[in-house]
Amino acid sequence: MTMNPQATSVKLSFVEKFGYGLGDTASNFVWALMMNFIMYYYTDIFGITAAAAGTMLLFARSTDGVVDFFIGALADRTKSKWGRFRPYLVWLCVPLAVVFVLAFTTPNLSPAGKIVWAWVTYNLLMLLYSAINIPYGALSGVMTDDPLERTSLNSYRMSLAQIGGIIANSSFMVLIVTFGGENQAAGAQRTVLLFAAVAIVLFLISFWTTTERIHPPATQKTRLIQDLKTLFLNRHWIMMFVFGIVNITLAVIRSTAGIYYLENFLKWDGGRIGTWFLISGLSMIFGAMMTRFAVKALGKKWAFITTIGLIALTAVPFYWIPANLTTPVVDFQVFGRAIQVDQTTVWVFTCQILGMIFAGINATLFWALVADTADFQEWKFKVRTTGVVFSATTCAQKAGMGVGAAFAGFLISYYGYVPNAEQTPEAIHGILLLVSLIPAIGLVVLAAFFTLYGLNEHVCTTMREELAQRRGQDLPAGPAA
Repeated sequence: MTMNPQATSVKLSFVEKFGYGLGDTASNFVWALMMNFIMYYYTDIFGITAAAAGTMLLFARSTDGVVDFFIGALADRTKSKWGRFRPYLVWLCVPLAVVFVLAFTTPNLSPAGKIVWAWVTYNLLMLLYSAINIPYGALSGVMTDDPLERTSLNSYRMSLAQIGGIIANSSFMVLIVTFGGENQAAGAQRTVLLFAAVAIVLFLISFWTTTERIHPPATQKTRLIQDLKTLFLNRHWIMMFVFGIVNITLAVIRSTAGIYYLENFLKWDGGRIGTWFLISGLSMIFGAMMTRFAVKALGKKWAFITTIGLIALTAVPFYWIPANLTTPVVDFQVFGRAIQVDQTTVWVFTCQILGMIFAGINATLFWALVADTADFQEWKFKVRTTGVVFSATTCAQKAGMGVGAAFAGFLISYYGYVPNAEQTPEAIHGILLLVSLIPAIGLVVLAAFFTLYGLNEHVCTTMREELAQRRGQDLPAGPAA
């Protein structure tokens, strides 16, 4: 890039924003399958029980999150001609791709052997995912300190992340059949092999199109224990940490149960399920691109809180929408073919589209708020540890993934779910609770909790001005967000 690396408040070019976002397109091939399909893959393809898979995921995701702190600290201390965070995109993209394929490979082993295989490959996958995604996330905090540019950058990130999610979510079950026929295990492995190859290319593009501009103070020399102590004195980061755990827990509960809801309650086939994920991803992209307008109208904090409540509101109806409202409400022709859409489909898609629009805004703001807490740390304690801040936040999310997947697996098993069979009314009831009321109640509590967050627009503007003075720079013209 040709921009002055010393100018921290620069306006980022389209190429740099788009290139940065492609890194999360790559990451989301892994993340999307972990969020939406891993439990289904383990129970219906790999061949272990929901309870066994839930236990494995709980311990795997909760324990490997601790390693994230060390990854962030290592990234903060990395010195290369490419910067502190960008090199990891090059160094780790191939190892991540290889282990991604292994995690979706079904070996010819005993049930106990399969659990060991799943445990080893999943833990290694999550370790490598963290090792590349933590520096990638921290990169957004050092490309610019302009608040609107950060929001815009994260809008690109969330939008392009959803492209990866759309591709993975909408095509996974279809490609399993395309590549494997009746052999679902072979189809899953070949599908992931394709995703992994594309991810390598996208990570490399992200590396070449981005620039690091914000660097720690020249005199900064700290040890890991000091970094962690300072981190836990940052009350605003603590709130983001707690939010990350609870929010991802609720999201994973919903997404894990979602595939069972679509297949066992609505009786949708792979094509319709693919359409569901396609439209969901497009809706989230639209929400991400609307973030800038939401921030201008409400400010970052209140736009964040409002969208949490609206996501909860759109989740509630899923508990009561019947699966058999077959009366067509839309009847039209596509290429000479009659298409009818029933009432159930209209209700389900309406609630999902609205929920995903709000989720797109919320997810975009989350990472912008995390970057603000890194600024606060530098402003308050004169120490900038962007990698540790982002790694600790990722740790919270992975802990939430473990708790959410375990809770969903245990409850689905408790209510009597049987893979590849007609489900009992009790099992269906458990699935309905997981996609609606349980996450909705949790989100309302979370929204109320976040009203305590202290980094409002006034504080962020003050931080930015004082940090700019410390760095000996002039602020660009125009109001701060």
